[in-house]
Amino acid sequence: MSDILFCTFYLLLFSAIILKSTWFSASGFNNRHFLGAFYLKLFFGIALWYIYTHIYKNRVTSDIFKYYDDARMMFGTLHTSAKDYFTLLTGIGDKDIHYQTMYHTMNSWDNGYDSTLYNNSHFIIRLNAVMMLLSHEHYGVHVILFCFISLVGLTYVYKAFVPFLQYKTKLLFAAIFLFPSVILWSSGILKEALVWLGLGLSIYYFFQLVNHVQSSIISRPKRGMQIILILIGFGILFEAKAYTLLCLLPCLVAQFLIEKKEFFKKHPVVNYTFTLLLYIGAGTLGHLMFSGKVNPLQMIADKQMDFNRTSKGGIYLSNIKYGNMADGNVYALISVADSNKLNPLTKEGDSLLHNKGLQYLASNPIVYREWTKNEKIPFLLQRGTHFSKITVGKKDTIHSIARDSNIYFSIIDSKSKDKINLSTPDSSTIYWVYTYIEVANSRLYIEPIKPTFTSLFAHIPSALNISMLQPYPWHLHSAMTAIYCAENIFVLFVIILSLFFIRRPIQNKDLVLLCFTYSFMMLTLIGLVTPILGGIERYKSVVIPFMFILLLLITKNKSQVKGE
Repeated sequence: MSDILFCTFYLLLFSAIILKSTWFSASGFNNRHFLGAFYLKLFFGIALWYIYTHIYKNRVTSDIFKYYDDARMMFGTLHTSAKDYFTLLTGIGDKDIHYQTMYHTMNSWDNGYDSTLYNNSHFIIRLNAVMMLLSHEHYGVHVILFCFISLVGLTYVYKAFVPFLQYKTKLLFAAIFLFPSVILWSSGILKEALVWLGLGLSIYYFFQLVNHVQSSIISRPKRGMQIILILIGFGILFEAKAYTLLCLLPCLVAQFLIEKKEFFKKHPVVNYTFTLLLYIGAGTLGHLMFSGKVNPLQMIADKQMDFNRTSKGGIYLSNIKYGNMADGNVYALISVADSNKLNPLTKEGDSLLHNKGLQYLASNPIVYREWTKNEKIPFLLQRGTHFSKITVGKKDTIHSIARDSNIYFSIIDSKSKDKINLSTPDSSTIYWVYTYIEVANSRLYIEPIKPTFTSLFAHIPSALNISMLQPYPWHLHSAMTAIYCAENIFVLFVIILSLFFIRRPIQNKDLVLLCFTYSFMMLTLIGLVTPILGGIERYKSVVIPFMFILLLLITKNKSQVKGE
């Protein structure tokens, strides 16, 4: 009952804000149109909740739940210690083992498959923990808040481009607010909502700044505020998904040069080419300056390799030897289908396996306890079980078969054998569960790349094929892949159709190049490292509106078509 009351209150509150605020009105559209877009997002937010509650039922790995659930753990500390809550929230003074233990009770705080370049879960977990001061932990309120956040970001993007598309406002509104995947993925407790806010703030206020960079009409305080809001947008993008910021930055640098230098304004293609070459050069120079520690190409190759492995799923086992991990970077990998071939060697392991499951044994709280206190829960692989020896950061894989062991026995019925002597010669056959990853149902094969520019450029065509065209119609195997395919066909149809209505000369070439460069870099990166169809569609949702804006900028308006 309280959930309904809280949701109703915030629904009415944000509806009133949208209806009364002059911000939510623009050329061709009034407040009611934006309110309709907000309600549409809420409908899709409910649909997203239904999908991950009744179809994909694993709450631990579901992004729309896992950040919220971790935030509940953080917020729960407020009931016992306000100091603990604010320490966890700000990160100030959190190096103590007391706080590190709290972090590691969260399942998504420390994800070994994320990196700062691609993801940062800390920010969205902390944001949800702050929101709980308003929501009192009601999930529906968080959905409403994230829908409003993304609506604000999308509105900023609309207002940034509408001055250049005055005769196509309806199409622009549809391109930004009404495309299904854009609505869906920006309407849940996901990073995409934050990405849209970051993109909107950065682009809108950047346009405001550079359009008046030499104007005396705009006061210095107002310019200062615009710069602050741009930096806030950058900060949100960096904390949500840093690679989005890395793809946007060269576009904004090129736009700034166009406003500052007359030569670049007359030759925008040269300007963008120069800026991209300079950007790539800066990345290469950084790699050399830091003695190979910061290598963007190596990071992309490593991320692709990690994603390829994780998309296949599996159970990662760490070897126990002499009471400690033999090698923190080497794991035995067995398939999820072979999970019944893990034999627990203690009563605790048997109880947890049968009552909680392998996913619980691989959760952060258990793994952190095993790691820090050296209280590992041992398992033995059945004889004849196929496994792979995986080394983190390396492509080489050694395939092997579990062998006989002198300590191959079940001790769950014997109290006297509850303690295992891990110093025996055969202790190399004992493992503890490190990570459990479900098999991705819609995975693709991505050919591995080498950390070189030659390899990167050679793989761009295949990357664009993956991010824009797959799944092919003859590869459909579920309702979701059919939806992904239908969206791709629609986008491709619109692109082909637009080619018949290109205006000459093309106006606002700099904006065309901005949308093209950002879309190209994003689609290439997505296609290089994402081997899961669902992930591709989700990551593309922050690109598709810019592809449509590009097409609107280069095509004729209705009156021009009729006049021919």
